[in-house]
Amino acid sequence: MLVNSKFIIYNQVVMSIPNIIDKIKRKIHIDKVTIMYLFIIAGVGISSFCLGRLSLNANSNSKNDTVKIETNNQTDDEIPDVNISTQKMYLASKNGKMYYSIGCSGAKRIKLENQVWFSSRADAEKSGYTLSSACK
Repeated sequence: MLVNSKFIIYNQVVMSIPNIIDKIKRKIHIDKVTIMYLFIIAGVGISSFCLGRLSLNANSNSKNDTVKIETNNQTDDEIPDVNISTQKMYLASKNGKMYYSIGCSGAKRIKLENQVWFSSRADAEKSGYTLSSACK
């Protein structure tokens, strides 16, 4: 060992992959095949994680895409104005007894073919539906 005022230099041994495997084998008493499997499993796990992160970045770029809405060849003059009071704001299932507001989680579970729409709470209650407790 050479001691300098700034550095302590030890007898250095260049570690290669076979030397590392042998050193691990001696410390934990595992054969080379098992160590190889452990490295393969760790490599697959790390690469899967990295690919998952890359796919998240790819999906975040697609959020900036624009959506074109077709209007069946209608010009701006032919598109009717929609009044908020005539919009469909409440949703019920034709098989159930409760109605939901548009943002309620229960409304998202109703199949498209079973949906019944109402413009107001009064219309829904006239038809025999009651407001879901999840939407209050």
